[in-house]
Amino acid sequence: MKLLALPLALLAALPASAADRVRCSWDDGPAKPCAYADTVQPDGSHRMIFSGAGQPTIFIGKPQTGWWSGTLNGKPAMGYERNRGNIVFATTDLSHRFAWWYPTEEHGSY
Repeated sequence: MKLLALPLALLAALPASAADRVRCSWDDGPAKPCAYADTVQPDGSHRMIFSGAGQPTIFIGKPQTGWWSGTLNGKPAMGYERNRGNIVFATTDLSHRFAWWYPTEEHGSY
């Protein structure tokens, strides 16, 4: 099973109300609409699945006081919350960057 094929299949299986509509940016590109679903695992880790613009993305990891640690599409990654509902992730080798936010949280709001 290909890792990048998995998010679309999972999102397709979710009820329409389970996926939120957010804005995403891949590798500092322009913001595009995308779908977002988050599942919290028993160990407290999150499985965030994003689908949009033909670029499915999965972040799996845990938060700690505004910082996130885990994997982005299977590569080690870190992330930080610009504000609630606006998070930026980057692989630790800095080869990929991904950001997502709710439209009302693009410029910060708590």
